[in-house]
Amino acid sequence: MKKWICLLLIVSWLFCAASCTLPFDSPFTLRVSADELSDGYERKATDVGELDDDFRLAMANFSLSLFGKTLTKDEENDLCSPLSAILCLAMIANGADGDTKTQMESAFGMDLDTLNRALYAYTSSLYSADDCKVNIADSIWFRDGNGDLTVNPDFLQTNADWYDAEVYAAPFDSSTVKDINNWCKKETDGMIDKIIDDIGESTVMYLINALCFDAKWAKEYEKSDIHDYTFHNYDGTQTTVDMLYSEEHIYFSAEGVSGFAKNYKGGKYRFVGLLPDENVDVYDYMASLDGQAFLDLLDGGERATVYVKMPEFTYETSMNLNAALKAMGINDMFSASDADFSKLGSVKDGNIFCSEVDQKTFIEVSRNGTKAAAVTWGKMEATCAGPDEILYVTLDRPFVYAIVDTETNLPLFIGAVTTLD
Repeated sequence: MKKWICLLLIVSWLFCAASCTLPFDSPFTLRVSADELSDGYERKATDVGELDDDFRLAMANFSLSLFGKTLTKDEENDLCSPLSAILCLAMIANGADGDTKTQMESAFGMDLDTLNRALYAYTSSLYSADDCKVNIADSIWFRDGNGDLTVNPDFLQTNADWYDAEVYAAPFDSSTVKDINNWCKKETDGMIDKIIDDIGESTVMYLINALCFDAKWAKEYEKSDIHDYTFHNYDGTQTTVDMLYSEEHIYFSAEGVSGFAKNYKGGKYRFVGLLPDENVDVYDYMASLDGQAFLDLLDGGERATVYVKMPEFTYETSMNLNAALKAMGINDMFSASDADFSKLGSVKDGNIFCSEVDQKTFIEVSRNGTKAAAVTWGKMEATCAGPDEILYVTLDRPFVYAIVDTETNLPLFIGAVTTLD
């Protein structure tokens, strides 16, 4: 009997110890107070979509257009995730109709039904493994307990079919702020832990995409590959940085620019570094890039021995995409009077419109690999009423970079480093 009592005490102690040491708010565990309705909106579509050259060019054009229109040109580093942005916007577009939908489709470069299927096929094809992780998550949060808002079930089902969007009915109080931020923290492995501070009374819905990338280099750096080096900032100042030396085997060259590709483990993704010539301003070069030029450059990569010097860098950005999207022809969705989101739902005595689309990004390029994350969210409101030649690329002055998948050369992330400190 004493032996059993002793055993029970030991088990109880172990259970208590485990319970006390387990962190309550782990970045990899999501606990929300909102009412999750995802089980009622599981994927029903059987179409798996398809990828073709039209989608690839449309995505490249959208990516470079968005990047070009979000450049700050203030000598600060820039970064955006076109993939995160278009996934969020496509979910929003599934609630649009009339001119609002037409404008969005024009900016996308294809009709919405085709885009839904192509994005499903593309995201489903993206490689992910322990040493090269890619995570994409989508969610829809709408204000619960407000008799004025009626959400169209077909809108929720469409986004479940093509984007596996989780659905939450929430009170839109401080608990919802915490829930949304915790969801972003979980889905980006803690790289982005907060996107909102409060929720306004007129806000009725958030549509959110989270994208997380965490990959090791295919060939690891040794200590002997890392040296102090001078980086020449855009403003003319100089900074001593940790420069990573390596030998790569894909070289890019076009008028005014040269570059290289460096593989991550698994061989499904690459870091692309593009260095404008010394007499070419980095902002002028970025302004000259469109989707076709970007694809032509990467598709035309040649086998060569390339001795690369690349700095370690880490930074994050926050930006509002409204102006960029308006410059791309998407206007009505931001207008309280002109927006047509009748397929999303309705409110009594008013209209639903998108007040803002925002994106937060994070990038860390180090000797170990690359970590990157993006969260894009739309806030919906209601109105009341083979080498023969040895080549060199040294990223010691402002440069452009991208993380692309090797099948399509489409950028998951694209950015520019102009200043290091």
